[in-house]
Amino acid sequence: MTKFRYGPWDDQYYPVIGALVGRGLIRYAPGKRGSVALALTKQGAELVKRLKSDSLWSPVAGRYEAIAGRFGLLTGNRLKDAIYAALPEKMNVGLRTEIK
Repeated sequence: MTKFRYGPWDDQYYPVIGALVGRGLIRYAPGKRGSVALALTKQGAELVKRLKSDSLWSPVAGRYEAIAGRFGLLTGNRLKDAIYAALPEKMNVGLRTEIK
């Protein structure tokens, strides 16, 4: 496992979000306490439905649904805190450092 700020796409996070918004697949939505959240548009939900029924993408969708079911209601900070609570010795590891 490698420590990232957002994920292995750190350098591309904002351009990818912008591209998805620009294609009408997601939209910015009000989050909790003034933050910004992301939400699927109708077009995005239709694409998800098509991908879930595709034999190549259905296993990926299943994994994401399992992750979302377990962690989907957590804020980014709460998810980070849960990871650090489970792995306290990894808390001060630098970004892009492999965690063994």
